[in-house]
Amino acid sequence: MEAIESCVDDLPNIGLDDLNYACATDIAGMGPVSALLTILIGIPLVRLILRYLKQLFNKYDYIDKGIENFLFRVTSVGLWAVIFLTAASELGINVTGIVAALGIVGLAMAFAAQDTIENIIAGIFLMVDRPFREGDRILLPKKIGSLYSSWGDVTEVGLRTTRVRSTDGVLLTIPNKNLTKDTIANFNHKDDRNLRVRIRLGLVPTWENVTKGEEIVTAIAKNNENICQEKPKPPQIVLRDFGDQEVIMEIRYYVPNAPLMRSTKSYYVKEILKQFEEQDVKLAYPTRLIMKEDIE
Repeated sequence: MEAIESCVDDLPNIGLDDLNYACATDIAGMGPVSALLTILIGIPLVRLILRYLKQLFNKYDYIDKGIENFLFRVTSVGLWAVIFLTAASELGINVTGIVAALGIVGLAMAFAAQDTIENIIAGIFLMVDRPFREGDRILLPKKIGSLYSSWGDVTEVGLRTTRVRSTDGVLLTIPNKNLTKDTIANFNHKDDRNLRVRIRLGLVPTWENVTKGEEIVTAIAKNNENICQEKPKPPQIVLRDFGDQEVIMEIRYYVPNAPLMRSTKSYYVKEILKQFEEQDVKLAYPTRLIMKEDIE
């Protein structure tokens, strides 16, 4: 020990010839030198670990991107914290006190940011359960959809918020907790994107009127390439029931994706009005009988 102590004590006067393994070890064990070595070795080591972690995520693409980003950030913060706390410890700084102080600060921040934490937890559930993904068209919760259109396309699923572009073109940033407390309808589920559209109308209840109406609406479906003709089911015309003063007809057909639901429905309604008028097929309209009695 005396040789090592004298090596450190005589450090300014030591030449290269006087250096040996014991002396170099002792110099490396000095606080400032050890802290510097920890940082110099730790920085490239952390970068290397993070690089391999990203490659691992890219290799297994079944992991959700949001979860990948979350795990990457947590791992990154944890590794950097270990490096700098180790360096601080080598400098003689009370790391235990720092960790305890950070814990108290973190606890205080957690109480102050309960809403943010709730959204983050909800975001993790969304990433794990995957009720929808980026690019899916969803039906927005009523409180949100009533303001900016009831439908929207998911553009990003984040840890705290989810971004949805409504069909009106408005980009909505929605707190994740709002999407986990309500029912979300996904119109672009992965297994089968075909969606059924239903149109109901009332016809004047005569045999000739109803039969001709069936022929017209059947032909309308065959003349639109966006309406599925075979799979999953061909278009159907169903007479559901008698109404008060009409026969209720329901048109059922499938489209390949959600954006075509409204456009084909619009096409169908326009063609029904046009061809019914041309071929004298009568729609039933509600009538009211008003009786007025004059009292003298």
